[in-house]
Amino acid sequence: MAHETTAGKLLIATPAIGDGNFEQSIIYMLHHDNDGALGVTINRPSELMVEELLPRWGDLTSEPALIFSGGPVESDGFIGVAQAVGPPSDDVVAVPGTDVVTVNLEDDPALTAAYIDRLRLFRGYAGWGAHQLDTELSAGAWFTVAAEPNDLWSTTPGELYEQVLRRQSGDMRWFANAPLDPSQN
Repeated sequence: MAHETTAGKLLIATPAIGDGNFEQSIIYMLHHDNDGALGVTINRPSELMVEELLPRWGDLTSEPALIFSGGPVESDGFIGVAQAVGPPSDDVVAVPGTDVVTVNLEDDPALTAAYIDRLRLFRGYAGWGAHQLDTELSAGAWFTVAAEPNDLWSTTPGELYEQVLRRQSGDMRWFANAPLDPSQN
């Protein structure tokens, strides 16, 4: 069953996720089509400072200026996600319907600064093959919700799981206080 694109939206892991990599994760989706999907986990900052691993980008990085654990795929690689404020260069990919772009971290940060306002750096990403995410969505492993403008740039990313769920309507709000293991309730 094909779902509409989740690009520009948030995926919230449900207890049905069954994968420790994603328990209580909030994923900002960068891409989703019939060939696959890609996103970054926005509520898992690491303890690594941007200055330590990517010092050229330190001055442009939004607080907290930490490398985020973007997901389990290609955990040795980095993805820069930014808010575009001007015409982007040819080296970025825009998330459709948003002001969010991915940044080529090989570029000169001084040139990139001209067209971005905020920047967050992720080590690794969450990725799905063709129709894999659609299958997980159908199985109830993820809630899909609209992203609010500041979700990606939250200064308290560790609190995002509860914050995003609390602003939802209906039964979804209940999950904000649910234990990781429902049998512990």
